[in-house]
Amino acid sequence: ELGLVYFAVGNCGPDYDGSMREGDNLFCTSIVALKAKTGEYVWHFQQVHHDIWDYDAASPVVLFDTVINGQPRKGIAEAGRTGWVYILDRTNGKPLIGIEERPVPQDPRQKTAKTQPYPIGDATVPQCADSLPGYENAGCIFTPFWETPTLIQPSGIGGTNWSPMPYSPETGYFYVPGTVRTSAFTRYGDKYVVGKRYVGGSQAAPIGTSMSGTFTAIDSRTNKIAWQHKTPYRIGGGGGSTVTAGGLVFRGEPDGNFLALDAKTGEELWRFQTGFGADAPPVVYEVDGEQFVAIATGGNQLQGSAYGDAVWVFSLKGQLGPLWPPPPPQTVAGPVGPITPGVDAIKIGDLNVEYSYAPARIRIKAGTTVTFTNVGDLPHDATAMEQGAWGTGMLAKGESKVVTFSKPGIHYYICTPHPWMYGQIIVE
Repeated sequence: ELGLVYFAVGNCGPDYDGSMREGDNLFCTSIVALKAKTGEYVWHFQQVHHDIWDYDAASPVVLFDTVINGQPRKGIAEAGRTGWVYILDRTNGKPLIGIEERPVPQDPRQKTAKTQPYPIGDATVPQCADSLPGYENAGCIFTPFWETPTLIQPSGIGGTNWSPMPYSPETGYFYVPGTVRTSAFTRYGDKYVVGKRYVGGSQAAPIGTSMSGTFTAIDSRTNKIAWQHKTPYRIGGGGGSTVTAGGLVFRGEPDGNFLALDAKTGEELWRFQTGFGADAPPVVYEVDGEQFVAIATGGNQLQGSAYGDAVWVFSLKGQLGPLWPPPPPQTVAGPVGPITPGVDAIKIGDLNVEYSYAPARIRIKAGTTVTFTNVGDLPHDATAMEQGAWGTGMLAKGESKVVTFSKPGIHYYICTPHPWMYGQIIVE
């Protein structure tokens, strides 16, 4: 109708090192509108200035029509990793509900922005991290960091990631999945190499810290919580949900359950165990006057849910029963799986599982040399959680690096560009 195309933009690079990219860094972490016929710039709204927290706008934008102060308005909204929903006028990019620029903590080394946008209303996830033993610094959203790990919430893998957020014109609500997760952010200024991933630091959830989720109905007229469910598992990196004109919200969970909720109240009306991680967005459709609801249950590596290859289709005439529940996803950060003794070779991205170490947990004797080989398609590394202790450096597909472990102890490590990948080496 307006002849515009809208899209959300990822974060700038290097992700965690803002020292060489002074300024707001447009148009990173923004919603942008262009003329569809010509590509000409029309407007933008930046959710995070000079983003150093990996808060890129990854969830799809949603167009909706509403009435505010008695006037019909054309809206656009996007759920951010910050935990806020950004609600704008899609004709001009101005906030439909107030968004205030507020002063934030500064670190001149990171060339931090002096202010950040704070939407009026409610966040869907907590925005402050608790202190933990072994960490000197803990802060809230927009806390800067340097080379000493700093605990911040939401993490860059918190809030709403790629999950879509539907809108119901009947209730006026957005339905927002969220991940509750703390990360320790660190900048270490790695060197830029052509063709290699360049992130300038990393973030990782401290081993053993809890990870959970929220599912929230946000009122589009106030940007406040209408109702919220707290979930034992992360859901902000999964499939989102679908809302119907009949007043139902369908959504899957990483424990395999597929749910129907009352769109107005959030009351759970029905659940069905699909047997695999139910992390894709449900689809509602009609054939010859009969309505169906479908969901692909294939699991989701980011959320740690069980892999599968099922497509479930439901109707009021359905006759299939539920499956046995799959193993539940993890609710604390760290490596998973059995501890394998006597292994001196670890493959990254093995068995067509790109973001993984295989085996992820090993036990070796002191003095053992371990070979890390990247058999995945993307560049990966293995870097100690203790900054500077040891690391393979970035490995392209087919590359290997050896590391000798002489000192007894427990060594945890991550892939710095993909910090949801964890490994553990027990040296005896």
